[in-house]
Amino acid sequence: MALNTVVVSDSTTLISLMNIERFELLFDFSDSIMITPAVYKEVGIQKSAKRILDEMIASSKITVETSSDTQKIKELLIGLDLGESESIVLAQERNLPLIIDEKRGKKVAQRLGVETIGLVGILLIYKRKGILCYDELKGIVDELKSVDFRISFTLIALLLE
Repeated sequence: MALNTVVVSDSTTLISLMNIERFELLFDFSDSIMITPAVYKEVGIQKSAKRILDEMIASSKITVETSSDTQKIKELLIGLDLGESESIVLAQERNLPLIIDEKRGKKVAQRLGVETIGLVGILLIYKRKGILCYDELKGIVDELKSVDFRISFTLIALLLE
């Protein structure tokens, strides 16, 4: 059973896990992931990623939802990209947690009262719950670094201690 029923996700975590072929890890965290049209477009730019997204949509593990507050999205576009802006507003509207890794986007979301978590936070939860052991975490961290996922030495140490 997943730790959350539904979460909203921005693109970075999705892309990173697809790049290391560990996308299934998200479904230990949530039964269903909601993404926005901009996130779908950003993640689906690669054919293999679009195929995975479409398969997950067909199986109802991922849904594509649109926010109704287009004005707030426009306001957030001043400092964020479209995917981040749509994701933050959708998470706020639906009162759902948001998976987001970009610092600026995370700060904006938190300022708006949206509960946030990044990929490292999810992995830390998996460690604490015994879902992933040290060797699995170390392998995932190494793979993430190989696909240019930005992770600080401090976070690596926290995850692997």
